Amino acid sequence: MARDFNDQYYIILKKYSEVTLHLTALQKSADRDFEFERLIWGEEPLFFENSYKQEDLKRNIKRSIPTVMLNMVTPIISSQIRERLKFFNFIGMQLYPAVYIDDGGNYHEDYWCMNFWQELDCWDREKSKTEKATKEELADPYFMSRIDVYKYHLDSEILDKIPEEERLIFKQAGGLKYVFVHQKIADIFFEEKATGVNLVKVSDFEEGMQF
Repeated sequence: MARDFNDQYYIILKKYSEVTLHLTALQKSADRDFEFERLIWGEEPLFFENSYKQEDLKRNIKRSIPTVMLNMVTPIISSQIRERLKFFNFIGMQLYPAVYIDDGGNYHEDYWCMNFWQELDCWDREKSKTEKATKEELADPYFMSRIDVYKYHLDSEILDKIPEEERLIFKQAGGLKYVFVHQKIADIFFEEKATGVNLVKVSDFEEGMQF
């Protein structure tokens, strides 16, 4: 009997509010394609700042700095959480040094970016809820990697073949390429009372609910 993985995995989503901190990478960091290229250990950290820095300075708005920040879908985690994660041997991802530069120009160096260079395509095409497509489009791998996925259903046949320790964290191929984490990793975020993000079970998630 196929296992249901939709209750074992969570999607990392930005926690939205009026004072949510939205990140942008400095150009020199963005040019390194950290979302899909493996960074070389020992080179300089990745640098991020507030996307709304100029507007916030004009309006005297101060956004609190959470323990987890998202650059689009890429998590940047605090050293506190990294200390719990560094003992796992993740596949296709490394925790790479990151710096957040606040609106006052202060450097916050105790952050780590999840630098993914691999994706895992493990969503069930028939059971997931997607934009309408023709049979020809559904058979086209190029199209399927870019289709809008409104609700994911994980493919147990694929995941069953991968040892659990090799699929604790992965970036999903297809849709918005969200980061999925196993219950074991989600528990660490919960125990550390991670701020700035919501972890939503795959079985509960539907695109748009995060807003």
